[in-house]
Amino acid sequence: MEHRVAISHASGIAAEAILEKLPESGIEPDSLFFLDHETQVGKRLPYAGGRLVIADQYGFDYSQCSLLLMPEFDAEVEAAAVAQGCLLLSHSIERDGPPVFMAEAAMTADIGYSEARLRLAGAELCCLLPALLALDDLQSITQLGITLMRSAEFRGKPGIDELASQTIDLLNTREVSPSVFPGQIAFNVLPEAADSRIMSDLGQFLGTILYPPMVQTLNVPVFHGFASSVQLRFESDIDLVDCRKRLESLDKLSVKQGLASPISDCNQSFSCVISHLEQAPNQPCGLQFWMIADPMRYGLANNYVNVAEFLLKSFL
Repeated sequence: MEHRVAISHASGIAAEAILEKLPESGIEPDSLFFLDHETQVGKRLPYAGGRLVIADQYGFDYSQCSLLLMPEFDAEVEAAAVAQGCLLLSHSIERDGPPVFMAEAAMTADIGYSEARLRLAGAELCCLLPALLALDDLQSITQLGITLMRSAEFRGKPGIDELASQTIDLLNTREVSPSVFPGQIAFNVLPEAADSRIMSDLGQFLGTILYPPMVQTLNVPVFHGFASSVQLRFESDIDLVDCRKRLESLDKLSVKQGLASPISDCNQSFSCVISHLEQAPNQPCGLQFWMIADPMRYGLANNYVNVAEFLLKSFL
């Protein structure tokens, strides 16, 4: 029996990235359902060279599907899918323990057959983990500090729209009234409270870390993309050349010398770029670098599709 798959909030930014990647999993259009709010019902979205019509996610019969991808939190959709026996994948649900992350579909995951819902790694965690796990395998990481720079797309279309409207208003000397962000985001930088979930998840994936990861978050006036500044300290001295070679061996990741930015290097890309990989003078056990990526594609979409492909082939 061919498994059927549904994706909720199909017109959103995260779903758009997932659906761009999903055809690689082999899921045919006649085995896929697009779901969304009633205001989107009837609209047609592209998939695998064709178009599929959006259905109402609140009136949908989830029992006809084996798997639901839910890229935005929705308690009603979550409850309906689980009650009707459909396995739920979502990075936005609350579950104890480490989230599911698969850098490649060929990997395996420790998943119990009684699971009704799986929490996937979030966009930023998915961007960071391939490089961090590779370096930790080379030499155990004992301390980790990260500054995350979030573009407006982390708040979905409302965030992008607010940045655009504020930019236009300010250029025309009009006042702005923030609603999505806590303050003016256009031509500004807004700090955000530390994300305890990502700090906890990083600590669980990096088992040798001695101190809780230190993570700072900034909202920046950029429409799309993800950037982070990463500082590492290892258990013992490391070789910069070995670190570069290990990172360059990773799929979908490149190490670049010189300028790199989310727009010039990773816009709508399923790959990641690391630049300014360096050690501070007289600190042979330390390393720092600048990482950029498309968070919805390299981050969320790669992981959603890899996990879904694994489940459909080896689990369901």
